[in-house]
Parts: sequence; C-alpha cells; structure tokens
Amino acid sequence: METYDLSRVTAQDFKDYLGQKLHIEFLSGEPVPVTVKRVTDLETYSPLERGAFSVVLQTDGDSSHRPQGIYRILYPQSHSLEVFLVPIGTDQSGTRYEAVFS
Repeated sequence: METYDLSRVTAQDFKDYLGQKLHIEFLSGEPVPVTVKRVTDLETYSPLERGAFSVVLQTDGDSSHRPQGIYRILYPQSHSLEVFLVPIGTDQSGTRYEAVFS
C-alpha cells in the first residue's frame, strides 16, 4: 500500500470524500470505518504550496476512546496517509477525530 507524502495532501483530497467512508487503522491494526464529516480551510500561514486545513472524521457507531496519536487513514484506491489524530468528541453516533494540516 502506497503512503502519501503529507506535504502534498490538500483539502480537496478529503473534500472528494465528504459524507463517504474511509478507514482508520488504529493500534489494533484492524481498519475501523469512518465518515468524512467536515473539511475546513484554515486562515493560517503555511510554508507549503497548499493551504492549511482541518478534517473531522467520525467512527460509525464505535464509541471506543482511542488516544491521540499517529494513525493510518486508508483510502479506497489502495493508498494510505499517516496523520496525527485527536479525539474531539463522542456520542451515540461514534467518536469524532480531527487532523490539522498546516
């Protein structure tokens, strides 16, 4: 599985999946389905060509708490992205995680 270079990832890479499913490989190594809930362009300085943005992903009915850390996001096209995810909330629908790309 090919891993994307984080410096080349853009908000559009997630906007293309808004409302759709991706998977996160947490510490257990088993992929957990998540829905791309929100992609927000951020007004901050970034030395990279792409702008800064954040992504909110939500597990589907899985309210397990996992600590913040680096986890792998799996895309349907056989590539992955290792990002730092922070849990930002849990409810009956699942747990929300946020990644910020600056």
